[in-house]
Amino acid sequence: MYDRTFGTEWDELSREEAVRRAFALGVAEGVGNRRSDELDRVMEAFPGAYDRTLVELAYDEGRTKALDAAGDADGPEEVWDALVDGEGLPRGPPARDALPGAITNLTLTQPPREGLPSSLDFPSMLRK
Repeated sequence: MYDRTFGTEWDELSREEAVRRAFALGVAEGVGNRRSDELDRVMEAFPGAYDRTLVELAYDEGRTKALDAAGDADGPEEVWDALVDGEGLPRGPPARDALPGAITNLTLTQPPREGLPSSLDFPSMLRK
């Protein structure tokens, strides 16, 4: 499934492409394929710990989603089609889903609030 969608003939990857591939590799393992050497190649393309962590998180998220979806599907192809489209794009955003709960709960990932910051707002006891 992975080889058919992505192929393994590449020399360089962008961070976004690496995350997409890692997610797909996780989905492939989640439906019964063995862990591919391709994941190691993708990770070796990035020497920095930050990029490698993103790749690992995307892989784990793909694997987790595939394992969750496998119970409701009729086979590996159906799980793959439900999670990865024909162009290799995840059907859901892997980067946001791959973030640990502590990070996603931070206000950095939320849109800004409307109005005054709470530190400049009147306390409730001063409102009528």
